[in-house]
Amino acid sequence: MGQGITETHLAVASIATAGDSGGLYRLVARLMDEGTPLEAVLFDVLLRVEQEVGHRWQRGEYLVAEEHAVTATIETVVSLLAGSLDQPLEGSHVVVATAEGDSHSLPARAAAANLLFNGFRTNFLGANVLSSDLEEFLVDEKPDALVLSSAMASHLLGARAGIEAAHTAGVPVLVGGRGFGEHGRWASVLGADAWASTPRDVVAVLRSWEPDPIAAEANAARRTPELMELIERRSEVMARAEAEWTARAPDLDRRVVRAELDISIRSLEASLLVGEPAPLAEVLHWQAQALPSHGIDQPSTIPDAIAAALGSDLQGAATMLGFARGVAGE
Repeated sequence: MGQGITETHLAVASIATAGDSGGLYRLVARLMDEGTPLEAVLFDVLLRVEQEVGHRWQRGEYLVAEEHAVTATIETVVSLLAGSLDQPLEGSHVVVATAEGDSHSLPARAAAANLLFNGFRTNFLGANVLSSDLEEFLVDEKPDALVLSSAMASHLLGARAGIEAAHTAGVPVLVGGRGFGEHGRWASVLGADAWASTPRDVVAVLRSWEPDPIAAEANAARRTPELMELIERRSEVMARAEAEWTARAPDLDRRVVRAELDISIRSLEASLLVGEPAPLAEVLHWQAQALPSHGIDQPSTIPDAIAAALGSDLQGAATMLGFARGVAGE
């Protein structure tokens, strides 16, 4: 495994890959009995292993099933650790969720466990929370804050919808995750009140921030006509791009084709939302680096297919795609 990986990390990875939640729970319980703080177990051990396994999957060293086994096992153990903590009767009330469309719930779950340990009343809503459901929950519960996680730029529209829903309910929003860009560059563009650089930083930010949801919402990016048109015609663009890609690579699994096209088109929407090519460029760069290890030898076929699908009808989206390809080195 990568630099800085200890024997403990290797043991965690081995147990988690085997899907042994009980064994992993006993291991981390022993670490805490020996004096390792819960925060360190969550972020320096469990999430560190999850991150390294993700890197190994990207390099083709782990199967998808192995990566999923590790994630599921670690998430089970984080849930068990959180379940051993008492919900405080008083204190700041925080709701934690991942953005609409985002299924990567482990960092948010770990942040929620750490909040609970630090005396916050905490509700963890899980992955892919619809903004309409989120707003209704926040109106009913009236928490002091929403912590919203987004792991990929392709979910920025979902993140924006969640932030807007929270502000409509009068709740300030702290965001975190790779989806908000390096140093959280798109957090304020999406209307967030604050950004946490890592899940462990959430507690410190919530203890020190002075949010202003009205001002934050007033500064949020609005959906342009070009973005709205692409959203309205997403299914049509997807179908055209799929047909284009499969004509060039007929042996590829259609499910893989649809998944990668969906990520790319939603990242194009994210670029149109924030007004810069970086969200899509990052995804195109990632696909160029990762996909050859997973049977897609020519990742450039993805933007080629999308460009053909956009044609001359969606000129704003096509222009942004061209900019993103240039930034990504396509």
